[in-house]
Amino acid sequence: MDANNHPQEQKEQTKASPVPKAKGLSLNSRRIFSKRWVYPAIYLGAAAIIIGLMYLKSQAGSSPVTSNAVDEGVTQGQTATTTTETFAWPVAASAQPKVTVGFFSSKATQQEQAAALIYYDNGYYPHQGYDIQAANKSTFNVQAALSGKVTAVMTGSKKDPLMGNVIEITSPNGYVTKYESLGSVNVKVGDTVRQGQVIGTSGTSVMEQSQGNHLYFEIDKNGAPVDPGTVLPKL
Repeated sequence: MDANNHPQEQKEQTKASPVPKAKGLSLNSRRIFSKRWVYPAIYLGAAAIIIGLMYLKSQAGSSPVTSNAVDEGVTQGQTATTTTETFAWPVAASAQPKVTVGFFSSKATQQEQAAALIYYDNGYYPHQGYDIQAANKSTFNVQAALSGKVTAVMTGSKKDPLMGNVIEITSPNGYVTKYESLGSVNVKVGDTVRQGQVIGTSGTSVMEQSQGNHLYFEIDKNGAPVDPGTVLPKL
């Protein structure tokens, strides 16, 4: 009879066996860890934290591009820089350029303002840029003063009736540079140009015939003309 009851006693003892105690855990903690879903939940939570940290690290390594080049600045395969580009003269130093008509400024003296007026068709017009000639008054290459994208070209049948062939380049920080009175044009709308790149040659215009062969160079910022003398390096 004892032999027959022995398995039953073992079964009852198994049912009554308490959950093994874990060192350092309270009664409530032991009850929680006895649940089947606890360990999978811990693993999933840890995995979510690791994935989140990896995502944050990847985002920190891909900071937004702030470049002086356009498109808005950087073409495929080129490295972006955060260096701010400063203006350069639109004429090579070898041409020994000189400014023949300056910028009309409201802060200038009356004499300076008078020298910055253009007479055309019985009227006077304030000059909003620089007229630049070579020392020998011959044709010279015109270069981009800033890197940017060509946003307008007026040449051939579309040239400006008064200012001739025209190129407009849009650059970062609200700058637009205009090159007018050109003899030839080497770029088209949509081209990305680099500072110092030859974009055309000097020429003449109807409105400023008295200037002969020259470049009319204008700088606008946010739609307003800027005195080139305030941003160009000294000759």
